[in-house]
Amino acid sequence: MGNQVVGVTQFCAYPPDVRKKPQVAGFADVNYEAVLGLRPDLVVLPRDKERNKKELENLGLPVLPLDTRSLFGLMDAIDVLGKATGHEREAHAVLAAMSNSLAEAYGRAQERPRPSVLFSVMHSYQGLGYITEIHAIGKDGFFSELIDAAGGRNVYTGKLAFPRLSREAIIFLDPQVIIDVIPASEDMEAVRRDWQSLSSVSAIKNNRLHLLTDEAHSVPGPRAYQTLSKLSHAFHPPLSPGMME
Repeated sequence: MGNQVVGVTQFCAYPPDVRKKPQVAGFADVNYEAVLGLRPDLVVLPRDKERNKKELENLGLPVLPLDTRSLFGLMDAIDVLGKATGHEREAHAVLAAMSNSLAEAYGRAQERPRPSVLFSVMHSYQGLGYITEIHAIGKDGFFSELIDAAGGRNVYTGKLAFPRLSREAIIFLDPQVIIDVIPASEDMEAVRRDWQSLSSVSAIKNNRLHLLTDEAHSVPGPRAYQTLSKLSHAFHPPLSPGMME
């Protein structure tokens, strides 16, 4: 939508030009005065921000709540937003990329075992040379669905959306693949050394630690197809010559 976007949140980072736009919201807080000053024709926000929605509507602003808490909810949100803003063609292009990525992932995983996966986010990088604890993807919806769509199996089966796992818990769960989403500014070699301290874990023993550094990998958005493709290749790498599918 380019220049039609007049205001963003402090977390918006793509495309790069978006960083130059006025920031009018955080995670749950909205600067209503700043929003009004931009005179938007439409305000888009997550469906669960009901209080923000009511406040914006009380100010006379049209609001479009979208649900991106699941993979197919995200795809529906892209379709709805395209129709609401007159950008159906662009929305269809994004949805086509996502559908193609899903089809490719399903095909790659067909009749192959689902590896157990630990998906780490918000990791604390203390430079200690070993892992102390991490936050992992649990039953959050979107990311756990990505793991499933890519042909993996979430090693965490508890009820929490983002469980905090200790070093001992990681060893006990013994994932076959570890995905760690980290900022590109981190020292990658130091991060790898931290993980190597868990040498008894299957993923580390078998060199199946994958570091994802693009911000897109931690955001339920239109570039999710790239994350799905990365996960698909991590879970099901090309078979060696002579191996049967």
